Amino acid sequence: MPTTDTDWFVQLLIFVLVAYPIVGGLAFLVSSFYYHVFSERADLPRYLQQGEPFVTIFVPAHNEEDSIESTVLYLERQLNYPADRYEIIVIDDASTDRTAEILVGLQDEYPHLRVITIVQNRGKAHGFNVALAYAKGDFILSNDADTKPNPDALWQYLSYFEREGGHNVGAVTGNMLAANRTTLTAEAQQNELNSIIGLIKRSQMSYGALFAFSGANTLYRKQAVLDVGGWHAEQPTEDIAIAWDMQAAGWRALFAPHIRFFLDVPEQLRALVKQRRRWSSGGIFVLVSKGPNLVRHPIRNFRMMPVVLDYSLSIVWSLLYWVSMFLFVVTQVYFAATQNWERFWHDWYMVGIFVAIQMVVGLAQLSVASYYNDGGRTLKYMVFAPWYMLVYWMVNTWTVVLEFIPTIGKVWARRDGGSWKSPERSDSLQGIREGYQGQGPT
Repeated sequence: MPTTDTDWFVQLLIFVLVAYPIVGGLAFLVSSFYYHVFSERADLPRYLQQGEPFVTIFVPAHNEEDSIESTVLYLERQLNYPADRYEIIVIDDASTDRTAEILVGLQDEYPHLRVITIVQNRGKAHGFNVALAYAKGDFILSNDADTKPNPDALWQYLSYFEREGGHNVGAVTGNMLAANRTTLTAEAQQNELNSIIGLIKRSQMSYGALFAFSGANTLYRKQAVLDVGGWHAEQPTEDIAIAWDMQAAGWRALFAPHIRFFLDVPEQLRALVKQRRRWSSGGIFVLVSKGPNLVRHPIRNFRMMPVVLDYSLSIVWSLLYWVSMFLFVVTQVYFAATQNWERFWHDWYMVGIFVAIQMVVGLAQLSVASYYNDGGRTLKYMVFAPWYMLVYWMVNTWTVVLEFIPTIGKVWARRDGGSWKSPERSDSLQGIREGYQGQGPT
């Protein structure tokens, strides 16, 4: 038994570090199973019974010369939705590459394609708010410049809004999959996109609230967007912020696992870290700026309480993890220097047990999630699971540590966190863009 305050602190630290990821992983398994068994089949998209509402597709673009043409051509030619019932608005946010030139050529071919040019780089949310004033549709599809939804996506999304209780639905987000699989980093993300993210969203649906929409592809009810004051330009991640705003305002947010869309994922570890730093900053920013108001009214916001609690714990765990990692390295150096090999090897033995248990829970999550998503066809990506679990988890926790203090500073100083950074697109997109010159999608 611990006898000093230091011993108690160490025991508590160990308990939190060991228990949270294991208990949390098991909780995701149980709650996602509940949704899969009792709700997922009932949530299948259905053919529209009340006509086709007009939809405006927003395509935000900042230095997207490698992807914008193929994306616009796909949206123009491949969607199974009446051509006169949707429009495309590309928001060119101060691009400095050939994006504007490519868009001019596309407008010559598709005169109804509209382009809004933002002179000063203010970010995706600001561009969306500008475009909102020009949108003709009652529904807004956010579709990133590197993203292609499945051809039936529009009517599938809309079916959630016309069913019973659909008038309370503010947004429906789809199931993201990776389009490029050309490096080890990209291949490993199949485990995350094809399974883990879908598993977590299924889990969140079991208690009725989502942590985030997918900024790459989500259909919004315009009335709900206006109700919450649009997208918040000060937020590093507009998709997390508006998800919290809508649900706090009483709108329902839904995850549609059977609506698929494909996007370009980072192919290099450097690009992955850059992406995850933005995600971590966005999550922390939303938690600090919006969480307190939700917690003040826990009954009214009862659906969001598990989201707030889980993300808060994940941040605390990430910080404690790296504190414990530092202490572990220091103590191991000390034990080795003093030749206390019994303690040295005992600590490594305990770490091995923890990693083994966590790997078992992680593999269970990947296996179950793959079965939910596509009947297990993506289990072939399990070969990359050790890389994903041992490297990606470290990246995600480290980016929380890196962004925690700077993001708190942004919230405190009320600094704008939403400006664009030029994306690092995969080399495969260049070939796709060239393949689209003068012809339709293949």
